[in-house]
Amino acid sequence: MRMQGDDSAEGRSRVGDAAARLAQDTAQLARHEILAVQSEVRAALRRIGAGGALLSAAGVCGLLALWSAHETALRTLEPALPGARAPAVLTCAYATGAATLGVAARNRVRAAGQASADALDRAREAVPTGVRRGEGSD
Repeated sequence: MRMQGDDSAEGRSRVGDAAARLAQDTAQLARHEILAVQSEVRAALRRIGAGGALLSAAGVCGLLALWSAHETALRTLEPALPGARAPAVLTCAYATGAATLGVAARNRVRAAGQASADALDRAREAVPTGVRRGEGSD
């Protein structure tokens, strides 16, 4: 004759086996997902690496073109401006361009920062006062 507590060990064993299988399946699924993500990341890094190399080569070519343009401008100005005046004129032109571009860049960055601050202020105003202070309405 069976008593009420006899099947409890067998039932616990089945539940334990099911939990162990579930843990193994979950671990295996997690391993497969991690391997898939690693594969995708490696492929993306290879593409980024190739793009970076191409971008570096483009930068070198741009720098060489700029140097060539500088030499051309210098040789063009030398007959008209004797002595060290041609390099001085180019230096002033480059300095003016750099200063102008620097001011323009600074203004753009400040404008972007101000736009972000304004957006945060608008978002802060849209949030009810009680929520901002952590006084949720339960």
